[in-house]
Amino acid sequence: MTKVDLEEAINEKRDEMIKIGMTKGLCCEETVLCSQELDKLLNDYRRLTSNKRMSNSTFLLNDLVTLIQNLLRFFSRPYKFLP
Repeated sequence: MTKVDLEEAINEKRDEMIKIGMTKGLCCEETVLCSQELDKLLNDYRRLTSNKRMSNSTFLLNDLVTLIQNLLRFFSRPYKFLP
């Protein structure tokens, strides 16, 4: 996947996850699976755009930070995602 393809896929998956989460709840298995798919896309994007010299442990730490930031953003402002 190219960078542009990944960006589009990330945006689509994020929108899908938000819609599912708002209709079926955040603990719904479908929401969790969608969130995991989004995490994979974000990890792929980070690896594609990051410096190649970074170690694997740095990738894992950066991925964890990104995940936490996205979850905090989602939980702190859920009203922004209402239709």
